[in-house]
Amino acid sequence: MLLTRLSHYIDGTPHDSSSLWRMTDLVDMSSRPPPDAMLPRNEPMLRADAYAIWFRWFMEGLCNPLRYVEDETKTIIDVLADVLARVDALYSSEPQDERIAFAQKISQRIMLEVERHRQLKRVGASRAIKRDLVDAAGSEPRCWICGFKFSGQAVDRFLKKRKGIELDLPKFVDVLKPRGILSRDIRIEVDHIVPVAGGGGGKDNLALACGWCNKSKGARTSIYDADGRPPRSVYALGSVVWHELPHPFWTVRILATRARCEHAGGCSATVKNAELFIAPGDARGAPNPSNLHIYCAEHDPYAAHRFFGREVAKRIWDDRARAVA
Repeated sequence: MLLTRLSHYIDGTPHDSSSLWRMTDLVDMSSRPPPDAMLPRNEPMLRADAYAIWFRWFMEGLCNPLRYVEDETKTIIDVLADVLARVDALYSSEPQDERIAFAQKISQRIMLEVERHRQLKRVGASRAIKRDLVDAAGSEPRCWICGFKFSGQAVDRFLKKRKGIELDLPKFVDVLKPRGILSRDIRIEVDHIVPVAGGGGGKDNLALACGWCNKSKGARTSIYDADGRPPRSVYALGSVVWHELPHPFWTVRILATRARCEHAGGCSATVKNAELFIAPGDARGAPNPSNLHIYCAEHDPYAAHRFFGREVAKRIWDDRARAVA
């Protein structure tokens, strides 16, 4: 029955990409949500990120919070007046009391966004804050996203204990998560867990991250903030030739949300006590979010193959950059 439902969905999905530009085909596709079994990996994140975007677009489409941020004389009364006008126009056939209650609910959410923007202050990474973050990390400071353990030299450089500390780039780099091609990759940086642009602020929103994870994360929050296709590049992991690389933000998003080894037999490794790696669960599938798993070093099926000479790894990722330019 499961495969029958999947087959029915596949039969009804156009294979011609031009259908994505025809409204009649879009209406038909949207009426048939994909079966859960079509998303065997990371299904909650894939759905939740999509729903969060839809909700934000819906709310801000009714009334843009940024209209009220600069003028602090504007209150929720002003927001409610605008929202109610939009709700009345869009849902005129609904009972008036329900329209008012709905407009009040939306106005409260929009006002929260307005207040967040008004109060938003980027917490600078002062030396004291850096020291607090390192102390809170305990005896083994690690990247909060991937669990990479920072060296003593990296900690000293981060805290500016002495001048002129340069970190040696590694000779070998994980081609799937290429931290170490650039010097920034192996430094300690302060990451805003929730990006400032997305409403994140305050000291509690700060965490230590390796430079590679921090730059790959940027100000993105949703898996769909990245390109929908894996970047192309040809390389071999052992005897298997791959034609695509995991998108760096997919890697960061999945590592940060899963935060533990997904070995089928169970594993106690998490970002708190081990470095974690990403890899396709099956070599026959593409390295996209439906096929990416997290492993610790002990359970990583590609442990013997994923590390390339730094220049080789750089060339593979440079080839990817040229392919998508």
